Amino acid sequence: MKPKTGEILAMATYPSYNLNDPFTIPVEKNEDGTAKPKEGETGNSQSPETTGAGDTQVDKKTLLENLWRDRNFSSTYEPGSTFKLIVSAAALEEQITTTDVPNDFHCEGYTIIEDAVEEDIKIGCAQYAVHGKQTLREALRNSCNAAFIQLGSRIGKETLYKYFEGFGLFEKTGVKVAGESSSRFHEIDKVGRVELAVTSFGQRFEITPLQLITAVSTIANDGKLVQPRIVKRVVNTDSGAVEEYNTKEVRKVISEKTAKELRDMMKSVVENRENIYGTVAGYSIGGKTGTSEPSVTRPEDRIRSFLYSNCSS
Repeated sequence: MKPKTGEILAMATYPSYNLNDPFTIPVEKNEDGTAKPKEGETGNSQSPETTGAGDTQVDKKTLLENLWRDRNFSSTYEPGSTFKLIVSAAALEEQITTTDVPNDFHCEGYTIIEDAVEEDIKIGCAQYAVHGKQTLREALRNSCNAAFIQLGSRIGKETLYKYFEGFGLFEKTGVKVAGESSSRFHEIDKVGRVELAVTSFGQRFEITPLQLITAVSTIANDGKLVQPRIVKRVVNTDSGAVEEYNTKEVRKVISEKTAKELRDMMKSVVENRENIYGTVAGYSIGGKTGTSEPSVTRPEDRIRSFLYSNCSS
């Protein structure tokens, strides 16, 4: 996405299909070239009208609908630690902390959330890594869950939800495509200590990839949220009439100062040796890693993601 204009410059989803043969389901191959059946498939590429042993018309219809879906805007997922950028933005804009306060957070590898109704909940960092005392910059670079639980508690659910709304995460982006989905957040009056803790590091709610990239592009655009655009113009080949889709600025979410500080922290993430493969020669790159926690009903949804931006300014 081009942050200043909202133009979607590239977008892809996989597995894909042949536009010239949209009713044929592609078959994944084994190393020896034989078909590898997936759950609910027979292992044969065929049209939905052709059913084999174990196949049903409903199975084919579901498979095709999933194949045709563009998950960038029609499917939701847990953003994981990429969402720590949004929480950081709220903290910096509200002057709850700054980027480099020494010993601002402390991580013992896990956090115990006391719950008055149920048993206390133990939430760990990745592999229960012990990050010790950290600044906000270090916490973002380490992707420390404990630090962001502490930060989320300082910010509070009302202020966090104000910024979630500001970044456009409670509504569809308005991109002109059919089938756009929106997010699934806890209702604010149902957000307790545990819900606030996990929300602060990007779990147990769902957004679309397009909602996330639109929100994070706000950081690259000096705090201005713009509506994403897939189509730039429509030309009538008969009359020559041209309909332009111009940049639409939705609102100012954070200050230019906060946006600049966030970009600087994103650079620290990429400059960390662990994420060296995120660098691009000739550009000053910033980014953030993330891993979605799969739900019990959808164990396949462990999605690893990486957001990056040109942070030259």
